[in-house]
Amino acid sequence: MSENLPASPPAPVHSGDAGKEMNDGGVSGQDARASVARAFCPDPSLPQTAASPIGSDMPPSPAAGRRSFLRAAMWGGGIAGLGGLAGLAARRLAGGNATNTAAKSALGPEFTYDVARFQTSDPALLRYEESARFPVNLTPPRNLAVAADGTIFVCGTGGIRKFSSTGKPALTIALDQPVVSLALRPNGEILAGQAGKITVMDAAGAVVAVWSDFSAGMLPTSIALTKDWIFVADAGNRVVLKLDASGKQTGNIGARDPARNIRGFVVPSPYFCVRMAPDGLLRVANPGEHQIEAYTLNGDFEMAWGKGSFALAGFCGCCNPVSFDIFPDGSFVTCEKGLPRVKLYNSSGEFTGLVAGPEAFPEYLQAANAGTPDSLGSGIYSVIDPSGRVLVLDVIGGTVRIMQPKERKP
Repeated sequence: MSENLPASPPAPVHSGDAGKEMNDGGVSGQDARASVARAFCPDPSLPQTAASPIGSDMPPSPAAGRRSFLRAAMWGGGIAGLGGLAGLAARRLAGGNATNTAAKSALGPEFTYDVARFQTSDPALLRYEESARFPVNLTPPRNLAVAADGTIFVCGTGGIRKFSSTGKPALTIALDQPVVSLALRPNGEILAGQAGKITVMDAAGAVVAVWSDFSAGMLPTSIALTKDWIFVADAGNRVVLKLDASGKQTGNIGARDPARNIRGFVVPSPYFCVRMAPDGLLRVANPGEHQIEAYTLNGDFEMAWGKGSFALAGFCGCCNPVSFDIFPDGSFVTCEKGLPRVKLYNSSGEFTGLVAGPEAFPEYLQAANAGTPDSLGSGIYSVIDPSGRVLVLDVIGGTVRIMQPKERKP
């Protein structure tokens, strides 16, 4: 349910009972954020970002590579679940047996956990089924958007590809710099988020404008549009930028401000999502806090929901959800990396079911089980199309899944 943000991170919960919810192996939110700030899980195709735990005086750490993150996660014992490394670290600590996901921690039995039971879903919770999938032929893909007529756009390294609502290729826009986010204007213009800039193109892919008057390190991982404003989730600076229709920045949202009850965004890796909701409020993922927060268009904090947990009702890993979208009735579809899950919540943030569970992403789980680099920095993205289908971009699989609502039997 919706609730105001706590004044400080919740106290850690340690439990040896696998049936009880844990905050990623029994680590407090503050300790987890500090660990992530020292060594986080980046996407190798993008500029790396550094993060400081909110409420501390620790400066941003230098960008850490995968190897240093693995070292930190392995030696961290109880924080092995951070950044989606729970399954990977569990297997390595268990001697490399891919079928044994129980990790015995040197810190004691209260830190022992088994993630195997979280890798399969109860079929009764699945509200959608896959009706089709198609390859996107971007290596890697990074995000997607859908137009009012159902046309699908996918971006990534190599540029942007346009597909019909059934997945038939329609247009390729080749770009040298990876595209990490997309937004589609009603007039057909495409806003392409790239490191340090937003490139505006017409419907055929010709460049109309390039907006680059932003703070250093700007990384636009998500873009939301209203009639008059453009909101950009800047993972590099951990704020939401407010732009006018011409691309001029007029302010930002979410910068730490205790006087306004704004604690700031914790963004340990380049996954940071913003959406416009039907109630007129912005929704912004605060991945390091495992919450989705609501703000007015002027940046006033209104409410938040979400918690850190391996259980389905919560968000697991160091920093989830990595993406989300909002149905016309105000309910949500969310995506998690690490333990790949696409989930449904009502408008108050109560879990209502699954679009797809971890078993739907075998390439992702195989990468995690084998300890390959792909398991460390790849997210899952979803958008809702005009017909109510959920389009899911599987980054490792390189496909878009078209998910249809299941027919409910009376």
